[in-house]
Amino acid sequence: MTLHIILGKLTQAAIEHLDKIQERALNVEKLIGDTGGKFIALYYTFGHYDFVMIVDMPSPEALAKFIFELSTWGTVTTETMTALLPEQIYEVVKQIDI
Repeated sequence: MTLHIILGKLTQAAIEHLDKIQERALNVEKLIGDTGGKFIALYYTFGHYDFVMIVDMPSPEALAKFIFELSTWGTVTTETMTALLPEQIYEVVKQIDI
């Protein structure tokens, strides 16, 4: 499985229905599980992005399915980054002939 950091912005549709924000967050967790992934964390933020979510997905296809399905809701836009743990980077560096 691979960690991903998802940066998101709420759309006007989401803002117009803030009373459903907790329900939508629970639906997101369910969708992640339905695609074979694992929900790690969700943080609401102030600034350029409205939230940061960390998920663990089994494949790029599972991530794509999740992002596409989430996008059909019309309540968020996202930007996704793959994340590696320091230990993973250290192993890669050991393989480089420096």
